[in-house]
Amino acid sequence: MNLSEMTAENLMQRTLVTARASEKLRDAVQRRHCEKTQCLLIPPESKGKAVGILTSKDVVKLLGHEPLSVLEELLVADVMTRPAICVQKDMCVADCVELMRMAGIRRVPVLHGSTLVGILSCSDVFRTVAAALGTCPVASTGA
Repeated sequence: MNLSEMTAENLMQRTLVTARASEKLRDAVQRRHCEKTQCLLIPPESKGKAVGILTSKDVVKLLGHEPLSVLEELLVADVMTRPAICVQKDMCVADCVELMRMAGIRRVPVLHGSTLVGILSCSDVFRTVAAALGTCPVASTGA
């Protein structure tokens, strides 16, 4: 297996959980939790706007110095990261991993042109590597 021969499209998750920049942060946080997803993607609301991303890190960083009630007051746009660092679907996975490493992020939205088509995470890459290694070895009982 060679990560340079695989593209973001090969490993990305195609099911996207999204939010609107204009929705209450509280609603987005609840949906993210209920959907059991690592982030919410915020598609551009008009042509020329950038993709955004809302992660648990964004919310926790806010709550480090604000009361919980701030979730009722703020909108997703107030907290999300925009522009999100994105990759094109045909970018090789090795380059995606290097970009994530250099930027200090764990996931990137995947685009086809300017259309949001998926998300690629470090976990997706790890799963692929682990699957290529084969089945899990049997643990020793120490007897």
